[in-house]
Amino acid sequence: MSKGMQYWSDHLSAIAAEGVQTKAYARREGLSVSALYYWRKRLKAEQSMQAGAVSVTSSTRPFIPVQLSDAGALAPCSLLLAPGVRLELAQLPSAEWLAALGAAVSRQVR
Repeated sequence: MSKGMQYWSDHLSAIAAEGVQTKAYARREGLSVSALYYWRKRLKAEQSMQAGAVSVTSSTRPFIPVQLSDAGALAPCSLLLAPGVRLELAQLPSAEWLAALGAAVSRQVR
């Protein structure tokens, strides 16, 4: 996070922690209200983008690795991506591949 982003993030965190109105905080600290609103929106967008990048090392991963018997590992797999959009695979892909596919599809849908 850049110095500017950190500066505004700290102020926005203070507003939330104190439970004060943004305008009152800005007046007290000598800050621009519009700048606080701008940075709130920008930082929220940044967090949304980072949340969209799915990490399979996260403790809240949407997919988990599945161990199948040798015969099951080669079984065909169908993924329904959207109404009328089906992906047919020769075998079950890895959890990492599924997470990357999910992230790519969610970016395209937005």
